Amino acid sequence: MNRICVDGEDSTEKVASLVRRSGKVDVLMLPSISLGGFNIIDPYELHRELRLPILIVNPKRPDMRMVREALQQHFVDWEERIRVFNLMGSPKAFHPNSRIRTYYYAVGVSRYEAESILRVSLRFGKRPEPLRVARIIARALGELSSMKALGRM
Repeated sequence: MNRICVDGEDSTEKVASLVRRSGKVDVLMLPSISLGGFNIIDPYELHRELRLPILIVNPKRPDMRMVREALQQHFVDWEERIRVFNLMGSPKAFHPNSRIRTYYYAVGVSRYEAESILRVSLRFGKRPEPLRVARIIARALGELSSMKALGRM
């Protein structure tokens, strides 16, 4: 099972395991450096392990001051958790046209290649199509799970 722990420290290894089992993958695209609250993914480690380009793409620019404050307030090991954010630096802004702006980090791929991938995958808004569809599926599964928990199914 590849469930990650909320605020845990297992997302990098679980994502790597899932990708290895999934077959042919050309690019790993993620919506954030952190999943499940502050379960931080290390894109450099993922790239080393999987030998794949890693793109982290989100329409919102991360507010590092807020991230730092939240980590300091809730985690004894906040300095280790923020390490990856510090390694990544500031995200690059991408403007495929005058209506759309999205932010991304790229590991194991040049800026030109990353923006080529984004240009092709941004079809219906500020999220690349694979992340947009994954988000829709995740929300539906969450709603289904809630309905089951409430006995409505």
